[in-house]
Amino acid sequence: MYDDTVAGTVTVTDPRRYVEVTMRSDGSLSALRIDPHAMYDLTAPELADACLAAIERADSMRSHPGRTGRI
Repeated sequence: MYDDTVAGTVTVTDPRRYVEVTMRSDGSLSALRIDPHAMYDLTAPELADACLAAIERADSMRSHPGRTGRI
């Protein structure tokens, strides 16, 4: 996961790095990228969980701007 505070956005990935989410400071989702390998490596429920995990991480980072760095 990483924090990109440029222009008031935060960009993070799910723990397995299949999904990347960019969220604006107002909480709106500006991008959601899914690695093409996810369709081979993950089941539909696992992909859904990865999307939710990335969105939740982005929202947490946005809510706590002092958190930075990779996990």
